[in-house]
Amino acid sequence: MGFRRLLSSIGIGAARVETRLERSDLAPGDEVRGVVEIQGGDSDTEIDGIRLEVQTHYKRESGDDTVTETGTIEHFQVAGHTVVKARNSDELPFSFALPYDTPLTLGRSSVWVRTALDVKMAMDPSDSDAISVRPTDTQQKVLDAFKRLGFILREADNEDLPHRLRRNLPFAQEFEFVARGGEFQGRFDEIEMVMFPSAGSVDVVLQMDRRARGLGSFFSEQMGTDESYAGLTVSEGQDLDSVAQALADNIRRHS
Repeated sequence: MGFRRLLSSIGIGAARVETRLERSDLAPGDEVRGVVEIQGGDSDTEIDGIRLEVQTHYKRESGDDTVTETGTIEHFQVAGHTVVKARNSDELPFSFALPYDTPLTLGRSSVWVRTALDVKMAMDPSDSDAISVRPTDTQQKVLDAFKRLGFILREADNEDLPHRLRRNLPFAQEFEFVARGGEFQGRFDEIEMVMFPSAGSVDVVLQMDRRARGLGSFFSEQMGTDESYAGLTVSEGQDLDSVAQALADNIRRHS
């Protein structure tokens, strides 16, 4: 299958740079492969560097307001200093693993790859296009376990986290569930969940809340009270039955 064009070409004077990925449907940990194509114009063009950045938006509190920030999940250098020769073309292949911290494109969460160029005496030339990020098999089991217990996903969004909860990033994707059946219906306004995936497992942090509010504010106020939150680790080899059972046990203990 040929390359699909995902990112529009970027013009730098007479030269043009275009990034193409092999595919746009990915899961955290998948290999991202593609090429950066450089097409020279009528004169030589000097570029200090080319990098790709995996980015998303997240919300944080600023005083009494909520602001939206652009967060870079990780960046990858494609090339250092180079001179694009007039009328010459070149392709720079690249590959990198999509970071495990990449949010899933569910709810209001979006993810894109940004091509950024360092060019002297120029505005920051860049362009981006969205990619679709699906759950890993282990993440999918966690989501399916909620469904089996009678919960539906009400919202998924990226939120700023208090320092004590942060791992690699200052934010994480928050999933809000409400029970529409099963034993937990009517017992909570919502259950909020954050997943911290890795190569062989997913760490799950839960908040059972009888008063709907943001995850970050809850942990900022209540962290350190054992009864306020629950956590479990789901391994890659667990089946859905055992994941649902472990999730139900954690919810019961903290309800």
